[in-house]
Amino acid sequence: MADDSEKTVLVVDDEEDVSRFLKIALEDSGFKVMTAFNGVEALERVKHQVPDLISLDIVMPKGSGIQFHRQLKKKPEWSKIPVIIVTGHSRDDLGRADFDEMMLSGPGIYLEKPVTAASYVNAVKKALGIEE
Repeated sequence: MADDSEKTVLVVDDEEDVSRFLKIALEDSGFKVMTAFNGVEALERVKHQVPDLISLDIVMPKGSGIQFHRQLKKKPEWSKIPVIIVTGHSRDDLGRADFDEMMLSGPGIYLEKPVTAASYVNAVKKALGIEE
């Protein structure tokens, strides 16, 4: 099994402090990390380098998480990328419908913000099939 340092995670979140926190948590655990602050930027990152996993916020300006997820599903090679949802909007009017649609169409792991570094890294490892 590959170790963490061979895995690249794309963190997509419009909140700079959250993005930085998630990036540091992953890097401290040995992952390579790319970041994007919206769905449009995330799509460009995937076009240039396909990550092993995508950590995705739902509610973002300039390309929401659901819009980005729909684009991923259109390409067979991208549709296989594991996605975990990290959001603070799964139960409110801003994100509930998008969250429900995304959970029905694939991602089985989601974390409600705020997350701890340990729970986040454990969720990433679980989605990638990396044993503790």
